[in-house]
Amino acid sequence: MAKYDITVAADNCTGCLRCELACSDAYAKTFSTASARIRVVMTGPDCEISFTDECVECGICADNCLYDTLSKERKEGDR
Repeated sequence: MAKYDITVAADNCTGCLRCELACSDAYAKTFSTASARIRVVMTGPDCEISFTDECVECGICADNCLYDTLSKERKEGDR
């Protein structure tokens, strides 16, 4: 599986949680934000995004982001 550097532009985040749900579906086979390997925390208009230690840097979160909050670039040397 390819690995990606994930770039976060938190100012674009709307808190829709598509990234969390896509991740949980891919790895836990459930739609549950608690099972995701990415965390989105909204505090008023501010958004904080982090990744758990279990994140495999697959980029599925970025693939499912509609607001250009997450973008991915293939890691150098990764095939």
